[in-house]
Amino acid sequence: MQKRILLVEDSAHFSETFARALASEQLDVAFVEADSLAEARARLLEGGLDAALIDVGLPDGDGLELVREINNGGASDRIPTLVLTANLDHSVAARAMDAGARGALSKVVSIPETVEAIKRL
Repeated sequence: MQKRILLVEDSAHFSETFARALASEQLDVAFVEADSLAEARARLLEGGLDAALIDVGLPDGDGLELVREINNGGASDRIPTLVLTANLDHSVAARAMDAGARGALSKVVSIPETVEAIKRL
């Protein structure tokens, strides 16, 4: 059964490249895309999502806010989340875990590592 993953990312180029690269790995997933916190919240309310990959830096706020909402039941039923960021360091990873994310990935991590992280969700 195909899994539906919310991809919250404000860079259309990154989203397209990311989805294409993961599709080549033959993961049975469909990405539901959102480019802001507001759009992501709307997608969450629609339901039917199995997981979320959330960028930290979004045009209308911090993606970690959304991770907290998901884990507190504020935006939708809880779903597993991974945080994506261009600048992954110990501080960002710790904040992501404190917000309830299952992990944090650098946007420059290899596709096989990303695929494994998604499978673990």
